Amino acid sequence: MASTLPPAGPGPDMGAAGVGVLGEPVARRRSRLRTYLLAEAAAIGLGYGVAVLRDGAPVTGGGWALVAAGAVAVAVPLWIKSRRELRQETETRSAESLAIETDARLRLVVGDVVTPIAEVVGRVHQTSGKERESLRGQLKQLVVEAAASLCDGERARAVFFGLERGEMRAAAWFGRGDPPTTVFTDDPADRRGQEALLLVRFHDYLLVDDVQAGELPRGAEPRPGAGYRSFISVSVFCGQQNLGMLSVDAPEPGAFDETDLNVMRAMAQLLGAGLVDRR
Repeated sequence: MASTLPPAGPGPDMGAAGVGVLGEPVARRRSRLRTYLLAEAAAIGLGYGVAVLRDGAPVTGGGWALVAAGAVAVAVPLWIKSRRELRQETETRSAESLAIETDARLRLVVGDVVTPIAEVVGRVHQTSGKERESLRGQLKQLVVEAAASLCDGERARAVFFGLERGEMRAAAWFGRGDPPTTVFTDDPADRRGQEALLLVRFHDYLLVDDVQAGELPRGAEPRPGAGYRSFISVSVFCGQQNLGMLSVDAPEPGAFDETDLNVMRAMAQLLGAGLVDRR
């Protein structure tokens, strides 16, 4: 399915070697730290050599062994210090990379995803008739595209199951190629359907790391032949109106976390605001 989301805006420029939060290239900072450590080692080695040779070079094997032991005693703490400082530099660089990634993702969420969806929600409540229904269809597609794109799972697929006359079936979807075919009903033989309808009725959510795990929460029973291992399902509602369920799934286990759950809940709230009946 073709994406209708606008292209992501430009993120922070990392440059050829990568730029940290403070604007200095990461490779240059690491090279400078190594230079400082080498200079410190050279200074300590020179001082130790001068101290040893001040009274003349050792003339016996025991004397040279004592000199070697002293050199090792000086070198080991210096080596440990250099390793610790390099490790701290690596951790700092990782934190800077994470900050850059988070900033880029925040720009994507606010500028390129939430704003267009909010604009469509506003237009829905300013129109009526066929134009409103067309805008609602556009809103559903925007939301499932945003959910599939913002959640971290590889080859994630997002689906909105619209609630109508006591049943839920796919009203919009985006992601990997296998289209959703599940219909959730309140039939006594449809346990998955009953649990999904309860989730919507109680404005609840469900995060499952692996549907093939030994113990699963209620409502997490996988569909036979399903192409996913992990999923998130959240209720779509506004006020007291129950509108359906928004889900995202992925083929690998443990694909989603609490951040993805919060994204899904936010998308569900936006969708509910646009689908709610003005009455």
